[in-house]
Amino acid sequence: MDTSEELQSILRELDDSLTGQIEGSLIASADGFLVAHTLSDAEDAERIAAMVATTMGVSRRMAATLDAGDLNETSISASKRLVQLYLVGDRGALAVVAESGSNIALINIKAREQVGAAKKALKVAVA
Repeated sequence: MDTSEELQSILRELDDSLTGQIEGSLIASADGFLVAHTLSDAEDAERIAAMVATTMGVSRRMAATLDAGDLNETSISASKRLVQLYLVGDRGALAVVAESGSNIALINIKAREQVGAAKKALKVAVA
């Protein structure tokens, strides 16, 4: 299985473990390119991947400015949707899109489990 297929499998596993909780997920590279996704619209996924990288960059700067330590994750909560962002090492980020009112604790548990698998897959791809 190549890296792309492995990451796609990781996202499907995440989506399956959160049936009814999330709309989809994606992995973006650190420079904003779409690596894999389960969102229904591929064009939106491309744009979201770019925004994920930018958001994580700004979040890193905020953490550094506040001397808060290394950034792990960040979230966006809006009236209709939630977006949880998790760093995947220094190579990218996992984004999970959910409806407002979803079980954020469950989403965090399941997504954090998949971050480790995604780190391994991306490390192998770059090495």
